[in-house]
Amino acid sequence: MIRTGHMDTLGHLLLLYAGLVLINTALSAALWLGGRAPLHRDLLLVWGSTLLSYVLQGALTRNALVMTYAYASVFLVNLALASLVARSVGLPLRWRRFAWIVVGAEALSTAIWLTGARFTMVALPVAIAVSLPALVVGGRVVRAWRRASIAMRALVISCVLFSLHNIDWAFLRDRPGTATFGFTVATLIIFALSISALAVVLESVTERQTRIDAEVEVARHIQTRLLPAAVAVPGFDVAAHTRPTEVVGGDYYDVHATPDGTWFFLGDVTGHGLGAGLVTLMAQSTVTSIIEARPSVRPRELNYIANRVLAANLARLGEDRHLSFVALHRVSTDEFAVSGSHDTAFIYRARNGAVESIELSHFPFGLGFSPNLDMDAFSEETIRLGPGDVLFIGSDGITEAAREGDVTKGMFGEDGLVEFITDHAGHSATEMRAALLRRLEAFTGGAYSDDVSFVILRALGTSELTPITGPERVVTAGGRRA
Repeated sequence: MIRTGHMDTLGHLLLLYAGLVLINTALSAALWLGGRAPLHRDLLLVWGSTLLSYVLQGALTRNALVMTYAYASVFLVNLALASLVARSVGLPLRWRRFAWIVVGAEALSTAIWLTGARFTMVALPVAIAVSLPALVVGGRVVRAWRRASIAMRALVISCVLFSLHNIDWAFLRDRPGTATFGFTVATLIIFALSISALAVVLESVTERQTRIDAEVEVARHIQTRLLPAAVAVPGFDVAAHTRPTEVVGGDYYDVHATPDGTWFFLGDVTGHGLGAGLVTLMAQSTVTSIIEARPSVRPRELNYIANRVLAANLARLGEDRHLSFVALHRVSTDEFAVSGSHDTAFIYRARNGAVESIELSHFPFGLGFSPNLDMDAFSEETIRLGPGDVLFIGSDGITEAAREGDVTKGMFGEDGLVEFITDHAGHSATEMRAALLRRLEAFTGGAYSDDVSFVILRALGTSELTPITGPERVVTAGGRRA
């Protein structure tokens, strides 16, 4: 009866041990598939290697040497634990030397077995060797114990207990009467590792995410502060807006005043988020530097130079991005030079209530796509705005805005934008901006898939403007007259 009870208890412990390992393996696999963070991978390796070692030790029991070889698989568990601890605290892990120690220990155990020594003598070299990674890394953390978090301390203690239990295997494995005790200790250690390892992973991932959020917030703050605080252009009512889909956006607008006239810029980087936001900052600084160095530069020349600089920098960074871009330069009271590779711009003509479209295709691809564009590939166009005329330049986040966030229900489209401009052209630019934002919010239900940016220029009354003479639009540098 005692023997039967002993076996029942051992069987239950084996099932409990296997169940804990399986559950932890499944949970860590789910974490890794969800986040693919290095710590998630380390945690998966801990439990995956524990499961593998459990199976190997149960299957390979022919003799003392075979059992010792099977037990060498515990080295993978210790190595994964050591990697988890080292990565969490920023320590290097030189795993190759530990691997060579295990290989040497296996050779030593083989030689001892050939002499006919008892099981403990055969198993002890490997038992000590496999425990070293977690013991050594844990010891290094202990030296900085005060700086370690509570979760890390718990994990280090659990690792040390696990490693010591690895060593006692050499003394207990060939004694059937100690099996229940051994698996009881092993199960308790597995419980401790289950809690402490997951706690360290979550703590480290949370800290990392907090740092990333802080860095993103800094980028958002910089991007926001670089936007012009107020836009004042004599003779024009101006309003602009940018709304990022994420914390940092890939759209930007800028206004820059020089002695040769006011510049307006609107750009839309491929994609959105932090990477796109950094490219907008690069574009803003590049364009501003060109204007400061050459105040008399023409829009087509500016785009040519900016393209070469951005393409070179993006290639150096390995960023597969470019940006649609339009540069608008006010060269006289009512005359603007424009050069862009961007979405269609629109002009509302007050004299007849019609809305004209301007295809902004003065150079191919957009800025930064290719460094091999010659100056001849860039052109520009001259437009004139009379009293009451409205110029609207926006990003594709407006026309591609989906109804209730679902593209299958339709998009805002160019027709919707033209209708809006026609309906609101008699209002001030600020009122038009507010009305467009309300309409987009109602159309999308607040669900946006892309950044939204636009600039509105509305020409004021005739008392503030010189009379219009000549054509309203002229294309130069390889373009055609309109």
